[in-house]
Amino acid sequence: MTEVTYTNHISVEDYNALRDSVEWIPVTPKRAMIALKNSFYICVAVCDGKPVGMVRIVSDGGYTYFITDVIVNPAYQGRHIGLELISRTLDYIQKDVMEGETVMVSLMAAYQRESFYEKFGFHKRPFGNHGSGMSVWMSRNASGEITNY
Repeated sequence: MTEVTYTNHISVEDYNALRDSVEWIPVTPKRAMIALKNSFYICVAVCDGKPVGMVRIVSDGGYTYFITDVIVNPAYQGRHIGLELISRTLDYIQKDVMEGETVMVSLMAAYQRESFYEKFGFHKRPFGNHGSGMSVWMSRNASGEITNY
């Protein structure tokens, strides 16, 4: 079994290839470049010189961290790559939190993947005074019309 290494950089092409490997909605190269550039943190799993998994943090730089783009190419799943990606990500956040500070770390789990994140202390929503997470995708067609889905 080939060793997996970790880096903090990924190209737009490799980012979109990872998204495609898990059949996620495509992102234009322009939007992907902006997303990667504005990430607070990126961790990429590499095997044989090829990115096979990744995770990003988006943050306001204050108290909110949002974990997104948790991807492991299906051909490499089951090798604890996702576990290592999330562990490294949470370690990064923990090092950023100073004594006396409290921060919120959020994510939106893929369908039926909540139990993976519960291992790290995340809670399913709704719970307590927290409602369920919500999202909408917006797409503009050639006629300029916006479609939500």
